[in-house]
Amino acid sequence: MVEALGRRLQPDAMIVQEDRNLVMAGGGTLDLDSDNGIDAAYLAIAEHRPLPLGRYVLLRSRRDEAYWTYQAVVHDLETNPTCRAGNVRRSLTAVLKDSVKRGMTSVTVEPLGVWRSRGLTFDEMVEAFEASIFEIGVNLGSPLRVTLLLEDMDALEEVSNLFRSRVLRKASRSFRTVGGDAALVEVRLRGFRLHCRFVPGSLSGYSITCVSGPTNLPSLIKTNN
Repeated sequence: MVEALGRRLQPDAMIVQEDRNLVMAGGGTLDLDSDNGIDAAYLAIAEHRPLPLGRYVLLRSRRDEAYWTYQAVVHDLETNPTCRAGNVRRSLTAVLKDSVKRGMTSVTVEPLGVWRSRGLTFDEMVEAFEASIFEIGVNLGSPLRVTLLLEDMDALEEVSNLFRSRVLRKASRSFRTVGGDAALVEVRLRGFRLHCRFVPGSLSGYSITCVSGPTNLPSLIKTNN
């Protein structure tokens, strides 16, 4: 698994999209503790199908994988469209919160909800991702890197532009860093001041930092698979 710039990725977990009957992703072993209240709830959810949309299931890493797998339950393949943006936002938010609680610092994620011609458009997916990132970011106590996996450079360019255009539309002001090597955009959300930093013209993504408090938001690095 590598980034667009050729650097090798070593995430703590991978987030894949899943149907409510768990028929899309490969099999795995639930790595949950029945004595833990939260884990016991996951086990109960997984034993009753179809699963509620907007939830997720956590799988233990297999021998050939160094990362865990979150199955984000965002699709119902019996409907058209198969996915709603709200389900992506709820599932991704829950997954990111759980990954931070487990001490993870880097996760990769598929374009949740985008599936053939029956799921979300890239624009709808980006809107859901952005809402999720900002929702957890203002209360995040440690940095988290989120890498979006895309199939090709065309998809990478389209999604990168969508993310940045949404940030720029929300900007209350923008300015250059002291060294002039990056642009900073300030976004205000529920009383928080968020600084979004990116390199103009680059497809390497951007980082977001909450400057109105001691918390840091995740770094977002868009890349191709």
